[in-house]
Amino acid sequence: MIADGRGDGLRAARIQAGLTQDEVARRAGISVRTVRHIERGQVRNPRHETLVRMAQVVGYDCAATPGCETDANARQSEQPGRPYEIRLLGPLTVLTSGLPVAMPLKQRAMLGLLAVQPDQTVSHEEIADVLWSGEAPSAYPTLVHTYVARLRRIIEPGPGRHGHRDGSRRRISTVRGGYVFNSGGAQLDLCRFEERAAQAARAAGSDPKSALELFKQALRGWQGRVLQDLPLLWQHPAVVRVAQRHIDVAIEFADLALRLNRSAYAIDQLRIASYEEPLHEPLQARIMLALAGSGRRAAALRLFADLRMRLKKELGVEPSEEVWQARHTILMQDGPDGRADPAGAEPPQPMPEQSYGATGEFWNGPLPARLPEPPSSRPRSLALPAQLPPVITPFVGRHEQLAVLDGLLAHGGKGCASVGIAAVHGPPEIGKTALAVRWAHHRLEDFPDGQLYADLQGSANPPDRRVRPLTVLTRFLRSLGVPDEWIPDTQEEASGLLRSLLAGRRFLMVLDDAADAAQVRGLLPGTPGNLVLVTSRSPLMDLVTREGARSIALDVLSATEAYALIETYLGPERTAAEPEATAELAAVCGQYPLELRMAVARLAVTPQVSIRALVAELARRGRPVAVADADADSLASG
Repeated sequence: MIADGRGDGLRAARIQAGLTQDEVARRAGISVRTVRHIERGQVRNPRHETLVRMAQVVGYDCAATPGCETDANARQSEQPGRPYEIRLLGPLTVLTSGLPVAMPLKQRAMLGLLAVQPDQTVSHEEIADVLWSGEAPSAYPTLVHTYVARLRRIIEPGPGRHGHRDGSRRRISTVRGGYVFNSGGAQLDLCRFEERAAQAARAAGSDPKSALELFKQALRGWQGRVLQDLPLLWQHPAVVRVAQRHIDVAIEFADLALRLNRSAYAIDQLRIASYEEPLHEPLQARIMLALAGSGRRAAALRLFADLRMRLKKELGVEPSEEVWQARHTILMQDGPDGRADPAGAEPPQPMPEQSYGATGEFWNGPLPARLPEPPSSRPRSLALPAQLPPVITPFVGRHEQLAVLDGLLAHGGKGCASVGIAAVHGPPEIGKTALAVRWAHHRLEDFPDGQLYADLQGSANPPDRRVRPLTVLTRFLRSLGVPDEWIPDTQEEASGLLRSLLAGRRFLMVLDDAADAAQVRGLLPGTPGNLVLVTSRSPLMDLVTREGARSIALDVLSATEAYALIETYLGPERTAAEPEATAELAAVCGQYPLELRMAVARLAVTPQVSIRALVAELARRGRPVAVADADADSLASG
């Protein structure tokens, strides 16, 4: 029988890992009989390699038993006094002389739990609750004691490490009811972070530039989420406190960097801090301001749009006032920071808590507590664009096409991942614009952020009279409050800025009389919630196949609709007096909306002319009234 307890330890570790002897044998490449005999202590001198393979399979710490150490741990024990380092600000890592030390999961969890609360007592019950998720075995005190003993062998190397009877030199001390991780002299990244952050806070008032560097040194130690590879600890109060401390220090760092016109200096560390709390609005507001202050305004506005969309999707709320104020600051600022401090200038005063983003002049010193109202001298504040032309009245019919547009809007409101696009097409003067504008006006409440309109003049002859996409983009950006000096010179950049401004919002864009898909494509928003309504003489099939636009064909009015249009203009008494002539008038005008409007305009201003007389006159012409033939005034004059 072996007397050092290796067999019992391996057996306990196997049971705890939920493995059978067959599974251990298969994974370790040994026989089941060997596993059974070692666990029973029936092998006097088992081979070192066999023990190591079994230990690796079941997660047993060989360092707990003499003669069973792995090569790495054996080398460590042979060279006493080697330095070690513990990193918590990211994945839990234990380094000895720069080399990582492997540990089973429960030992790693225990070390993380103790080290994240340095110099504080952690009770047996708290440890058990973390390690076994509230379902600890009855013998958990013994297991906890075993784990602590194994941890001590790893992080307390050196001569006499087994002989600290009084606990005075132990890294992990036993106290009444629990254990304490002693931080004195430890190479613990959490302690370094707190020390440098405290130094930076003290220096911020008297030496802000040195404080800025100290803040960056403190934050540089963060390599991701605290204890990133131990999700069972993420909700522990101590871990949550450290994560919040990270964000608080990052915000202090950002406020100081922005005050010193060093926006770009803070961006990387702010983004690392936002990894833990992507919806932390004060932090995101500072990232927006830092991006804009370093000349990346489009990226800052895109971040705002993404944040707004996530808040609405995940929490059903709009961004906080602080985020909106940061956006306003970005829209109103004149250019990137980076100006040198004036010689002999007084150091800036400490910034008030939770005040950043509350002014449009964030690079010029202390910040007020709230955003002042935009000066009346600024014509381009945040007024919502409402550019739709007036509705053409009266409007009759087109129920089928209106229903299709209503369906497209409803589909876009059900979590659709793409922009809604409708392409209304048909021959000239068929009523495409009238349909688009009429539907748009009746759906204003579905687009609370604004409505954009542009006449692209795609049917203009010659073609060089068509409106270029960059011209339309420039008009749209101005209407959204973008100063002229911000507006990019290239279509690609202007299109990207427009998409950033529209992202996460609900805009209706009406693009009238498009020549082809290429004239439209650069104007399209990039995110759902927005809807684009295009009219064209062409079916715009490329827009349908590539962008998923809904094609809506428009033809002449039906006989019933044409009769109703005449009746709406002339009144039911006059049409009822000549019902057959009214139907003939609709037919002789080809049931074209514009032709009908021009014909009844004459009848409306000349009540002495009968409908039958006008039909006879139009019949003598041999074709419907055309735009080229006469305008409304000539028709009215007879």
